[in-house]
Amino acid sequence: MPAMPRYRLAVATTFALLLLAGALTGYWLWARQALDSGIAKWRAEQIERGYDITYQGPEFAGFPFALSVTFREPRVVTPQGLIWQGPPVNGEAKLWDPFTIDLRFPGLHRLQLPAKLAKELGSTPERKQADVSAEEASGRVVLKSDGKVEMAMVDLGVLQVSGADIETVTLQRLTARLGPLREGNKRDGGETLDEVDLVGEALFVELPPGRGGPLGDAVARLTFDSTLIGGIPPGKPEEALPAWRDGGGRWRFHHLVALWGPLDLQAEGRLGLDEALRPAGLFEAELKGANKIIRRLIDSGEIKPEAALAAQLAVAAMGQPDGETGETVLAAPISLRQGLVYLGPIPLFPVAPVL
Repeated sequence: MPAMPRYRLAVATTFALLLLAGALTGYWLWARQALDSGIAKWRAEQIERGYDITYQGPEFAGFPFALSVTFREPRVVTPQGLIWQGPPVNGEAKLWDPFTIDLRFPGLHRLQLPAKLAKELGSTPERKQADVSAEEASGRVVLKSDGKVEMAMVDLGVLQVSGADIETVTLQRLTARLGPLREGNKRDGGETLDEVDLVGEALFVELPPGRGGPLGDAVARLTFDSTLIGGIPPGKPEEALPAWRDGGGRWRFHHLVALWGPLDLQAEGRLGLDEALRPAGLFEAELKGANKIIRRLIDSGEIKPEAALAAQLAVAAMGQPDGETGETVLAAPISLRQGLVYLGPIPLFPVAPVL
């Protein structure tokens, strides 16, 4: 008689394990299907925006306790004609959160530049390729159930950009975050402009000799924390950017830091585009190193003598000595208008259209 309860216990245990295995299998398959569907919807949306995205896969693995995905031979062509080809992209998502994907993609990233950009960089149309090697490359993408990107971030380390007829640039680290996307405030006309946060940082950038101009070829740090207001519509830049501008689009910088040679800049402000697609905006800035920069501009011939004298007088009038170092600290507006950069009321140098 005692054997009977033990038999029933064994049967009950086996049945419970089978139920658990079935539930785990079903849940893994659901998570895989949800992720697969989200990726497909994201790809379809990008194709609708004018991108061409191809890859082998996605290949799923990790059953039963993890959910991993691999994209082989990824290739993206932007509406502007930029082509990116990269190493395999490996991702992993938690079973309970299949729309948050952690990515790894170190290796060689090959860029085929549009002819116009290649010409600006000194490359011939037949040799417009740039190779970007990244010893470290990771990121995260958060998708909504409809395939839209809620948030994306990337972290690249030990970078080198090189190529035929392209001078080498190296970076110690490059990070960026896009998102989250949120609905903005209504305008007077009742329209609502979406907002998306854009944060980036570049550390220890080495430019080709002589390419850094009067500031020098070593950039210690470039950092910004910003919000892009108004979605840039799909299509060619010459059509999309005017539409973004005319729809009230602008770029608000909550914090901007630049440590580049003698320049030590901290600022906040906004940017937009004028009728000629030139950057236009206003920043409230705190600047150190102004006198050194003016002397370098004079030595390089990039500033006229009368403008240099006016800038030096403005620095002397508006600057205050730092209590610790004695260095002049200039708190003044920096504006971009009518194709010129101004320090207070003093014009410094021209700014070109973005296209």
